[in-house]
Amino acid sequence: MTVQSKGGLVYQVEPGSLAEYLGIVPGDIISAINGHILRDEIDFRFYSAGEYIILDVVKGDGSRQRFEIEKDPDDLMGISFVNPVFDSIKTCKNNCCFCFISQLPQGMRRPLYVRDDDYRLSFLFGNFISLTNLSEDDLNRIYEQRLSPLRISLHTTDPCLRAQLMGNPRATRAMDHLREFKQMGIDAHIQIVLMRGVNSGDRLVSTLDDLESLGNTILSVGVVPAVYTKYRKVLPSRAGDPGWARETLKIIENYAEKIHKRQGIHWVYGADEFYFASGKPFPDYDYYDDFPQFENGIGIVADFRETLKAVRSRMRSRFEGKWDNEERLGCAEPHPEGKGAQQGKVLAVTGYMAYPEIVDAVETLGLENRISVCKVRNNFFGDTVTCAGLLTGQDILSAIRELKQAGEQYESVLIPSYSVFEGKFLDDMTVSRLSEDSGFSVKVVAPSPVSLLDAVSGG
Repeated sequence: MTVQSKGGLVYQVEPGSLAEYLGIVPGDIISAINGHILRDEIDFRFYSAGEYIILDVVKGDGSRQRFEIEKDPDDLMGISFVNPVFDSIKTCKNNCCFCFISQLPQGMRRPLYVRDDDYRLSFLFGNFISLTNLSEDDLNRIYEQRLSPLRISLHTTDPCLRAQLMGNPRATRAMDHLREFKQMGIDAHIQIVLMRGVNSGDRLVSTLDDLESLGNTILSVGVVPAVYTKYRKVLPSRAGDPGWARETLKIIENYAEKIHKRQGIHWVYGADEFYFASGKPFPDYDYYDDFPQFENGIGIVADFRETLKAVRSRMRSRFEGKWDNEERLGCAEPHPEGKGAQQGKVLAVTGYMAYPEIVDAVETLGLENRISVCKVRNNFFGDTVTCAGLLTGQDILSAIRELKQAGEQYESVLIPSYSVFEGKFLDDMTVSRLSEDSGFSVKVVAPSPVSLLDAVSGG
């Protein structure tokens, strides 16, 4: 049996694993299992799960090896790959009027313009897909390998409206796909990008009704507002305002309460942006159930606040009886010199939207004398973009320089991790370059109250 040399490039082999025993090393290619040419990491997992497998390997020098392996079905090979997709990523064929990537300016690094729409990345990493580029082979594979759950960008269940919003006539088939998923036991998390006066209001209610009719197939629904940058010259919908945000949340929360009474979960959740814009109080932590839409920006504030309460509680327990109740916890006194104290001031960077939350956390932890919070205006994308995850290095640098000109000095600058990918901001500025140009030590930290405390306690 001759096998082609396609497959996955090995990145790492776990010590003591079956792969190490076989002599597989980084740089080798796992080309096939049981004669099946591997298209991606999913194929590798699926075909290597048997008790008896035939593994084809192409070594770094081009030589080929074949291993006949007998193992327990649950035994893992201990291999990780350079890329999870071994062939080419399926890209988006839509022309969505609200697409954020289409609003990027020219001249940014090429990967930022790649619009993936690959069901495999949806299964592996939770990327949202549109369903418009699925072939019959794709669907058959989803059913055969039980690729569930998937995350789907739906926006509306009205076929004509969906085709209009997505600029693709194949978008009309979304509900057909979801009904077929129900029959085949494939579950889905749904994303609705909401546009004022387009798919909102009664149309949103209709979409939720249609999704609810599919029963347990739809695991959760996340509703997020469309975001327009300054590069979108003609807006496809009216801009949102506090009143519209409140109306939208009323629909979502009423529907969620109805579902909760029957199923014990809230099922549909509004984006944190809606709560910031509306001025409505955020729901409690428990409202978000198991946080199924967290990566979609839903429930982040509730999780942050819950972590803050836990940190505050631990601090009280730790220092109870050592200081008067009137003393502020978390300042320099609990960390005397020689025990991890850092006496310099720290600057925490964030966007306009999260700024009140970070300030509140600093005050709650009693760190006002140790941490300053800087809200950075997004000049790169425009004032309508206020989340920290879309801040660029140049805008952060400008904000830091303004503070330096005012005489402020800092021991270090904290950057939230979701602003940085592989050591770079969206504008290609590196973290090291920001540190060099600002003159301050720059640290990329998790967006958590714990990071604030660690910054001043040597954690």
